[in-house]
Amino acid sequence: MIEQARASVFTTMRWDGKYSVSHYSKHIERLENHSLRLEIPWPTNAEPLAKNALLQAFKDSTSPVSQEEVGLVRLRLTSMGEMSASTRWKAPIKLATDKSSTTVQVAATALPAPQWNETIDGCKHGDWQPYHDAKKVIDERGCEIALFIKDDAVIDCLSATPLLLDDDGVAWYPDPTNGAVDSISIATIIPFLIECGIPVSQGRLTRSLLARGRALLAIGTGTGVLHITHLDGQEIGDGSTEFATLCAELFHTAINESWFKVKGVNS
Repeated sequence: MIEQARASVFTTMRWDGKYSVSHYSKHIERLENHSLRLEIPWPTNAEPLAKNALLQAFKDSTSPVSQEEVGLVRLRLTSMGEMSASTRWKAPIKLATDKSSTTVQVAATALPAPQWNETIDGCKHGDWQPYHDAKKVIDERGCEIALFIKDDAVIDCLSATPLLLDDDGVAWYPDPTNGAVDSISIATIIPFLIECGIPVSQGRLTRSLLARGRALLAIGTGTGVLHITHLDGQEIGDGSTEFATLCAELFHTAINESWFKVKGVNS
């Protein structure tokens, strides 16, 4: 299990369907940080390897089935120093019930957080099967997303990161030191939230914090912004949609301002 986790490291970027990806430098930086934590050597020529792998994936890509699908590209580095990339189109987890709305409301279920050790937890690593298994449980329970629980607190979501607006107007997200993946999506909207007058804090999303929260969101590169209204059949939040709408707008602004056109370089 640990050996498989250390076999590779990856990151997944938004892709425009052509030659551009969002938040490129942040993804490369996180990929390098995670590779070091997993004891995977970081190539001295990582930049050209990454760009050439992405360009090959773009060349081999297929067209989307529908306009609602989101383009994604996964960049992967193995412990042998091989860099590869693959594209895919992701259908929305759920469409907004109101076509004029920018928010998508979903139901969540709580699951034990997958755990390896302090070094591996929170990395995008090679042993991703527990997350695939979690998707099957979600489907069986009739939900759209999972909240991962560790020590009686939410530390992560499946393919996303939780963001909670509490009754004091503070936005909370899990501290990566507790095992959460350091979210690029959350990091890129934090400056906008602060500009809007919303304080942002890292911490433990405990049961009591959830109970008094105004709104609970799940935010991720592929999922976008999801508004969690129910957790295992219980209502979450006060029913308002303003925070979810704001975060959806900020998320798309951050994406649109960060497109990076990939160009080939000599390795």
